[in-house]
Amino acid sequence: MTKLIKIAIAAFVAMTIAANAQSVIKRNDEGRMFYSTIEVPAHADQLFVSGKGPGAVNPDAPRAERTYGNTETQARSTFNSIKAAVEKAGWSMSDVVMARVYLVADPAMGSMDFGGFNKAFLEFFGTEDQPNKPVRAVVEVAGLAVGGWLIEVDVRLARMPAAN
Repeated sequence: MTKLIKIAIAAFVAMTIAANAQSVIKRNDEGRMFYSTIEVPAHADQLFVSGKGPGAVNPDAPRAERTYGNTETQARSTFNSIKAAVEKAGWSMSDVVMARVYLVADPAMGSMDFGGFNKAFLEFFGTEDQPNKPVRAVVEVAGLAVGGWLIEVDVRLARMPAAN
């Protein structure tokens, strides 16, 4: 092999390795509940899911009489709603890279039930079946669009395009 061909092959291999290194979503600084940062390459497919809240525990009741349960129950319902929307779009909860969570103080506690929220959260993220976790922010708010809701969540998903 000529020296020029060897140099060209080496350059091609180096560029291929560099391109492949940039073609994955990188999750950094893993914590128990979430990652500190997630790097999403510019060419990744992305999906944004609008804010979702819980379903009523008594859906057949008149709207003014519907109840939604405590924070844990509402968080579980909300993540099930998100999961349904994500799967309907052809994605998976393992593709969630960011979650923004809005919690209202639980009237029974007088503050947001962060523990109840986390208990339900861990049923959807960082499990044996679905080990990925997103980055996230959780804030307490005074109220949400639907009376009785204690939680609303919006998520962002990313995945690498399927090879053609």
